[in-house]
Amino acid sequence: MDVSTVTRLLAAAGVRWVRIEMADIHAIARSKSVPLGKFPVYAVKGVNFYGGILLQDASGWDIPQDERLPPPDFLLKPDLDTLVVLPYAPGEARVLGDLYIDPETPTPDDPRVVCRRVIARFLDQGMLPRSGFEYEFYLIDRVTRARAFEDRQICSTLRNNMLPEWRDELLGSLPAFGIEVSTLSVENAPGQFEVTFSPADGLAAADQAFSFRTAVKEVSRRYGYDAPFMTKPFISEAASGCHLHHSLIDLRTGKNLFADDRDPLGISQLGWHFLGGLIHHAPALIAFLSPTPNDYKRYRPGLFAPTSICWGPDNRSAAFRIPAGARGPAARIENRLGGAASNPYIALAASLAAGLDGICRALPIPEPVTVEASRVSGLPELPRSLEDALDALEADRALREILGEPFVETYRKVKRWDVTKAKANCPDYGTPEWYGRVDPYEWREYGELI
Repeated sequence: MDVSTVTRLLAAAGVRWVRIEMADIHAIARSKSVPLGKFPVYAVKGVNFYGGILLQDASGWDIPQDERLPPPDFLLKPDLDTLVVLPYAPGEARVLGDLYIDPETPTPDDPRVVCRRVIARFLDQGMLPRSGFEYEFYLIDRVTRARAFEDRQICSTLRNNMLPEWRDELLGSLPAFGIEVSTLSVENAPGQFEVTFSPADGLAAADQAFSFRTAVKEVSRRYGYDAPFMTKPFISEAASGCHLHHSLIDLRTGKNLFADDRDPLGISQLGWHFLGGLIHHAPALIAFLSPTPNDYKRYRPGLFAPTSICWGPDNRSAAFRIPAGARGPAARIENRLGGAASNPYIALAASLAAGLDGICRALPIPEPVTVEASRVSGLPELPRSLEDALDALEADRALREILGEPFVETYRKVKRWDVTKAKANCPDYGTPEWYGRVDPYEWREYGELI
């Protein structure tokens, strides 16, 4: 459909403004709103966007750079396949876009561009990634930070439905983004929720996850709540995670390439090699899947957050899991490394890159762990800090090559600054005392927009 027809249809739907939006390194939604009458021009040419947008911290400040002059502006070019009329914002539509250096050249360190490029490598081999995101988040009062409820009542019917207007508006809005909601339930902490939705193919999986995060935040604000996706907002309560489910689909036949009924767990040799890649690259993956200093307060024994590199059949304490009943068309591998603060484009790109390397090099897997992983001695440990994870990333040549050095270098700069800034604001950074609390600085830096 041509842009002029799209614009007429938007006008007929009462749209007056169109947000042209992208995800920055931190998964914060950044956009420009344009009048509908200007949209046909911007839809073709793109809209100018600040050239330093990928080199900012979570507070929106440019990180220190050697260059004195500001970088040239990007073009943010809309992807019309992502255009939606926003159900919770009357008169507004939203379209996602990619950053371009010039009209013909995508920016190599834009998270969405990186994710698209990694997916293309699978498509070139006749495989379509099918991915499912599972996010947890807290619902808190915008002024007092009091949680929506103060008891721990996992899956309680009364707690699930204590805010019916919020629930109805949120769940009713998500199908507009192509999101097929599966469940809403209270999680294992006061004020914590999880919404699950069906997997999606290719780039659409990350687009939907990014759209979900922003929708949760915008709808919650209408009811006086913030919905932080900060991984560890309350030190004494469960962290919020982002679990990522992977399978690969044969482009020719539509069959699940991870499925093999002859295998005891129903996973094909291709799937085991994909898992081998996740395990091999796990130390570097943590840099992407646990992207803030706050995330490393999540990894504690007994809290169903992985502390070591291992896998297990239906073992929620393992870093990687083969879910019960994941056979045939549902055969899949669950990556449990991620915190809720992770950028869905980066998380998906990095995980797929690791799996691709595992397939290409036929990487093996260790023996499974079938008990609580923290009780097993001798397992390789995951990095315990963001700086350690970044060290592992810098040493991982294969992962960096697949993701692209320009992106990895940008990400490294931003995240090294994240560590430096945390140290400057928290004099006891890295000590047991620091790991034993959530500092006010963490709330200021990560609490609202992430």
